[in-house]
Amino acid sequence: MPTAAKYAKETFWAIASKSAAFVFYYALVYYLTRKMTVEMWGDWSAFLALLNIIILTADQGINSASKRYIVEARDTTDLGGVVRVTFTLRVLASLLYTLFIAFLIHPLLTWLHQPNYVALMQHSLWLVALYGIMEYFKNLFEALHRLRFTFIVNVLEHGLKLLLVIVLFHGSDQFTAIITAYTIAVGIALAGGLVAALRLIPRIFTSLAPRGLMRQAYLYSFPIFLMSIGGFAALEIDTIMLKYLRTAYDTGIYSAAKNIVMFLPHISLALSMGIVPGLSVFDAHTALTKRRIYYQVLGGIAGIYLLIGLAVAAFAMFGLGLFFNPEYQAASTPLLVLSPFVVLTGVSTYCGNLLDYRGLAWTRSINFGLTIVANVLLNWWLIPKWGAVGAAAASSIAFAPYCILNLWQAHRAFNAGE
Repeated sequence: MPTAAKYAKETFWAIASKSAAFVFYYALVYYLTRKMTVEMWGDWSAFLALLNIIILTADQGINSASKRYIVEARDTTDLGGVVRVTFTLRVLASLLYTLFIAFLIHPLLTWLHQPNYVALMQHSLWLVALYGIMEYFKNLFEALHRLRFTFIVNVLEHGLKLLLVIVLFHGSDQFTAIITAYTIAVGIALAGGLVAALRLIPRIFTSLAPRGLMRQAYLYSFPIFLMSIGGFAALEIDTIMLKYLRTAYDTGIYSAAKNIVMFLPHISLALSMGIVPGLSVFDAHTALTKRRIYYQVLGGIAGIYLLIGLAVAAFAMFGLGLFFNPEYQAASTPLLVLSPFVVLTGVSTYCGNLLDYRGLAWTRSINFGLTIVANVLLNWWLIPKWGAVGAAAASSIAFAPYCILNLWQAHRAFNAGE
């Protein structure tokens, strides 16, 4: 199949996958905010922020690290062995981490002054264990450039989350019903990914794997793990700090605004999924051609996100009432302040994906570490002054240097191949 046709096909499935998740995600936010008061939504958002950080910590960077080795083995007889070893690493890491967090939950939440979340977090342990394994299959199909299977897993996950939440949750603060819905949906999506992988990959149980692969993959996962922790910390620490420094109302207002923009970087991720795996392997003879394609796509992504940022600003000023109840109207200002954050994350996501595939995860993790420090300090300074608006400003300001650093390092990665 011609390269251009392959890029187009995989990009189509990547966009279809993210579009399906996009629709189901915003439908779920719409349903839950209609069923909850601002304060209740703030309580749920604060808990979900903690849960998301725990789930991402469970990932340990293994899924993204595995992609590097799967891409390298994609057209070789080692593929089945590489997948078997990285999947085994994924399962063992998830199970051990879940056991560890089960013992840590009570003292951790007591230290964070959130003891009321202990029972709910314990109810979430199956979700913590299963989520990373399900995400492994999404990363596997991305690395194999078989994104129609990623589409299937995404539809199962997000579609069933929405459906089961509607069936099980009918209001009040019974958050366990939402967690149950999420757990069942993730379990079914995981099973779908496993079936697809067994059908797609030949000799998965018999192929030999390179010696020391599990150790190599785990070591490479470490910088990605640090960056991933930083990623969710950067996106969730503001919600947690708002709950601690201000009120549940401020948290609910900010969370309403943030949920409008949270999924938008996935547009860039979808384009990355379809294009970057093919661009990331080059030598002195192909670097120039692939760099040209990379910059053409980057220009398109930047243009798309400038339009999206303007659309978010317009929605903040004129369209918020179309989505939220009137009591959420105060989310307009923080959403407006978050519009630069949309553009910055869209561009940096595309550049950062290339760095991961090129073995430059340490470089990206350093970039993100600086961003996390800036974000926390800015939140600590701005939240007491301006509440939800201060949290939004902290995110937009902190991500500017991260975007610039990723752009620069991605450019240097192509120069290294010449």
